[in-house]
Amino acid sequence: MKKLIFLLILVSFLLIGCQKEKVSKKSVFDMSWEEIEKNADGQNVSITMWGGSKEINKYYDEFVAPNLKEKYNINLKRVPVTDIRQPLNKMVIEKESNKKNGSTDVIWLNGENFKFAKTNEILLGDINSKLPNIDGVDPNALRSDFGEPVDGLEAPLGQANFIMITEVKNPPKTAEELRSWVEKNPGRFTYSNPNDFVGNAFIRTLAVDILGREDFLVSDMGPVWDYLNEIKPYLWREGKTYPESSEKNHELFASGEVDFSISYTPSIVKNKVTLGEFPKNTYPYIMNVGSFTNNHYLTIAKNTQNPEAALVFINYMISNDPQEEKTKSSVWGDGAVTKELKEQLFTPQLKELSPEVTEGIKDEWYEKVAKG
Repeated sequence: MKKLIFLLILVSFLLIGCQKEKVSKKSVFDMSWEEIEKNADGQNVSITMWGGSKEINKYYDEFVAPNLKEKYNINLKRVPVTDIRQPLNKMVIEKESNKKNGSTDVIWLNGENFKFAKTNEILLGDINSKLPNIDGVDPNALRSDFGEPVDGLEAPLGQANFIMITEVKNPPKTAEELRSWVEKNPGRFTYSNPNDFVGNAFIRTLAVDILGREDFLVSDMGPVWDYLNEIKPYLWREGKTYPESSEKNHELFASGEVDFSISYTPSIVKNKVTLGEFPKNTYPYIMNVGSFTNNHYLTIAKNTQNPEAALVFINYMISNDPQEEKTKSSVWGDGAVTKELKEQLFTPQLKELSPEVTEGIKDEWYEKVAKG
């Protein structure tokens, strides 16, 4: 009889445990927002992101993290990487091995990396359908990311506008003018490797000018590779090496080694001039053909351990307070995506090309320019 009672008690505990497991596995898509916020209380959330900017890192560490803790009792962990594709590849491996407790929660990405994540089905789902603050976001940013339909899988964080940076008077604004300038001023110009998204935008801008059209394929870019090879001997270090990122390009400009830099953040110039990092007469401008303009986004890993905290974090990031803070040139200078704060960018604006083109440029440039 004692054994029978013991077995009944054991079975009861197992049934209660199973029931609790079922409750805990309730999908966030089946929860109300009140339930999501309640469950997020006390959770940790990680954001895997490019860590190459001290200003952006400081924004997350000194503004976002403390406010997220104070408002929602959520602990934010910033996970810096040099290439976002690395953690995405790890997420694919985790999916294939059916790992439930993933290595990351929120990812900062756009363009070809978003398409890669979407194609490999490693994202949580239509998170925008759950975010109360999404109604206050510019609807244009919700449609497509470098031509790839967003489908609710990512929420816009900010907007970018490609610029040239210099203190040179009457700077070159066409490909031909740039060719003439570098030939007359050898060693004073460079651009970041197109594995860097800003260096990639520089090459795409030249391509629009040289090819005479805004929509093209990598297979059309022969004249662009010819052009880059022609100016190569006149570049910094004779084109034998290139800055690995726009931040490295900024350092060369700040130290006086080159006369130009490039960026996707127009107000970065005012910030760096104020800090004394750039010469006082530095200013941003765009090439005559226009400026590539895009949005960057936050998304959630399919196997996130903390989906509630991830959703609350992103919902906070698309509210006006953190959006307004990051627009300050002294903080980040990134464009806001909320309807209330969205600002006018440099025009004309060039529509971003497909991820296939931006990705293809990396490989083709390496083979036809860097190795040549």
